[in-house]
Amino acid sequence: SSGINAEWPLRPGGDLLRSMALLVYKQLEGRLEDIAKDYKANWMTQVEILDDDTFLGAEHFNNLFVCTKEGGMEEEDRRLLKLAGQFHLGENANVFREGSLVLKNPSGAPPLVHKTILYGSSTGAIGLIGCIEKPLFDLLLTLQEALARTVTSIGCIPHNVWRAFHNDRQKEPANGFIDGDLIERFLDLPRPEMNKICVDLFYDFDGTGMKREGTVDDLVKLIEDLARIH
Repeated sequence: SSGINAEWPLRPGGDLLRSMALLVYKQLEGRLEDIAKDYKANWMTQVEILDDDTFLGAEHFNNLFVCTKEGGMEEEDRRLLKLAGQFHLGENANVFREGSLVLKNPSGAPPLVHKTILYGSSTGAIGLIGCIEKPLFDLLLTLQEALARTVTSIGCIPHNVWRAFHNDRQKEPANGFIDGDLIERFLDLPRPEMNKICVDLFYDFDGTGMKREGTVDDLVKLIEDLARIH
């Protein structure tokens, strides 16, 4: 096994050849029992728990993916870890730790990111992965798609090509992740380009529970707040 988190009754494990598995410790029998697994073959480098039913994995080809535990009526369904997201990180992440590089919520405002996982890579890089609610995810996904059409990437590699999950057997589009590096490039755009991108972006920018169309200033504040968590 490439990694086991021993702090929860349910423990995710990563096998070097057979992806992610969910284990439970049988105390009376003194052994770990495999109760659910991802049946895709991934050469795992690290795993981490996001919540009771959601698990983060990193694999050898510099990709991240998230699996969720199914709760179906059939035993076969309950033994399946379902793919919920995948993303090419571009770094070989080999350690995960829950934590943050900065003080959380110094203003006392409701958090934009509810859980943060730090990762370290084999090249010495340190990064952060955060969990966000679906309304914010939907807003950032729309913004990400608009930025991918506007911003020129290094080497002119299309964003969807670079971030696609790929290994020696398959290549699939990224999903379930937001590219924070691309989102923060909004702050570097000229004001006219910002105005073009801001069209039809609706979100609860005021925290009142009501959505409205965002302005450039709304998006700048939101992105700056997100940037402060790292």
